Amino acid sequence: MNKIIKEIKSLFYLVLIVLFLKETVVELYIVPTSSMERNILRGDMLVGSRYIYGMKVPQKIWVPFTAISIPTFLPDYRFPAFKDVERGDVVVFEYPRDNVYKYVKRCIGLPGDTIEIQNRTIFVNSKEYELPNGGQFLSKQPSSESYMDDNMFLNNGNKDNMKKFIIPKKGDSFAINEEMNWELIIPLLLFEGNKVELIFNDQKLVFTNEDPYDLYRRTGDRGVFNDYAPNPNATLINPWSGLKKEYMKYVVINDVSIENIDSYTLQQDYYWMMGDNRDNSEDSRFWGFVPMSHILGQPVITWFSIDLDSFIPRLTRIGNIPK
Repeated sequence: MNKIIKEIKSLFYLVLIVLFLKETVVELYIVPTSSMERNILRGDMLVGSRYIYGMKVPQKIWVPFTAISIPTFLPDYRFPAFKDVERGDVVVFEYPRDNVYKYVKRCIGLPGDTIEIQNRTIFVNSKEYELPNGGQFLSKQPSSESYMDDNMFLNNGNKDNMKKFIIPKKGDSFAINEEMNWELIIPLLLFEGNKVELIFNDQKLVFTNEDPYDLYRRTGDRGVFNDYAPNPNATLINPWSGLKKEYMKYVVINDVSIENIDSYTLQQDYYWMMGDNRDNSEDSRFWGFVPMSHILGQPVITWFSIDLDSFIPRLTRIGNIPK
């Protein structure tokens, strides 16, 4: 019996070591969507480097093929990077609205860059950013410049036309007051670990960057919507939920009313990510900036690939290096 217990303990520690390495050094990904086609295909299985941009000490270890995580209780620390994120890099990162999901997109904008999209053409710092080799559009015509898509980040246009904006960078300061652009600033405050609440009439709503639609997609539980404003029994609220300006005076940051706060200075850099398959990519145009804290690494090589519709292996994809 003691031998069996010893073997079980050894196996348990081995599994923990493997999961720890998976969270810090390398990880295997399967690409579920076509947002990076034709460069990375749906069904590609990638080996990803978790240390190229600086290995993160994991705050939790995810159990493979589940949404279950185990807290590590380790300090929040990132080791020195082998390289910085560069414009044009294909990057693996945690989805900003549900960190269970890992996304693979191309970095288009770096901290401090100015981005603008005109009839599908991206301008970075007023210079045209060409569509990467293998990138594509599925529709023949771009969306009209006059069309405003409510699904766009900051309601800033549509997928083919976005007004000029600046990507936040470490050291940027924002005024904190009732007139601030809360759809921009509150997500940044949350990404940096601040507690942001809306307290009025004895009701407390806690701001979160998590999207109930993504939680529903993952869990299948429609009850998650009950927790979010404007539901009358809500305890949570999204920064993009249509909060009216007159409620801003009730916002509390780290237990301090915004009436007693002048400004906030960013503690980390942010990035703008887009898919190469521009008409079929849920990316920064829809959900905004990716904080450095969410950057995981780069896909290194395709170790296997399978057509997820026919389940036929694509042997010619093996060994492909994502570019």
